[in-house]
Amino acid sequence: MAESEIFLESAIRDIAHEFNVIVDSVNDGNSKFVHDRYFRFAFAKPSRMAELLTLFSRHNPSLKAFLDTIDLASLRGASENHSSDKHAGSADLVFEANLKDGGVAGLYVGIIAEHKSTNTDDVLRQISEYYHHLFLERGKDVPVVAFIVYNGEEDWDPLAHGRFPNYPEYYHDIGFPFKVEFLDVGHAIDDAELKDLSPITLVALTAMKYIFDVEKFSVSFREAAIHLLKMQNTEEGRDFIKQSLSYFFWKWPYKSEVIKMDSPEAIANKGYETFGEHFFNAGAQKEREKNEARDKKIAEYLRSIGVPAEQISEALSIK
Repeated sequence: MAESEIFLESAIRDIAHEFNVIVDSVNDGNSKFVHDRYFRFAFAKPSRMAELLTLFSRHNPSLKAFLDTIDLASLRGASENHSSDKHAGSADLVFEANLKDGGVAGLYVGIIAEHKSTNTDDVLRQISEYYHHLFLERGKDVPVVAFIVYNGEEDWDPLAHGRFPNYPEYYHDIGFPFKVEFLDVGHAIDDAELKDLSPITLVALTAMKYIFDVEKFSVSFREAAIHLLKMQNTEEGRDFIKQSLSYFFWKWPYKSEVIKMDSPEAIANKGYETFGEHFFNAGAQKEREKNEARDKKIAEYLRSIGVPAEQISEALSIK
């Protein structure tokens, strides 16, 4: 077995062991996570919400137009985003963002993010209540954009009909005092797009995307977790995996054996490139390219000072 293959097997075995230890540390029967709580836990941090919006803007011209107007780096969360309680009349997440340079100084927009895992006919009415409570009642007369973040099993488009679809056409253009964008996590993004995200956002969206499919979750989430353990093997990263597994066990109690990682031998026989293998291979390719560029510069220098080609070849072959 080549040295690189031995290293890969050892790395996979170590990460598999650590991941399985985390799985065993989560008590199947005591998970209290629900969809909304996990969404808030995952995306209360502005940088991860910014990643989510940027991801969906690739396929949503309206969302892209919105992002073009704001300074995404200025995105900041409201204090209630970090509250342990979600009370009646409270949106899942609330943010503010400044307009881009060039606008009137001090102008900003409000952002409401509301998560749904099932079709809810009154979601726009709910957001309207949040809008009045969070902005108008507090004297903040600013434009607001609401995001409905959906990860349910069924196809759903809450924006397909107007506010009063059962009324004559004359009333159909009556809207809400805010703009609305619909982000369908379960159906509108694929795994290839997730690979471009930061490790924690990758884990969060993978968990939300596949929470209703235990088989797909067990494969895709494991590989996303491998990447997180490789790239950010920190207390925060391990805790995020643990919280994500609590979310999984809330939906699929007593499935710890299903989610555990395979051995290196089983991974080698899968017949496809997993998340973990993708990132390892990409890193290995980058390292090879770096070494080749270094060797090329060394060879050019040695040739310039008259070193024979045979000696150059021998020198570069030394590990």
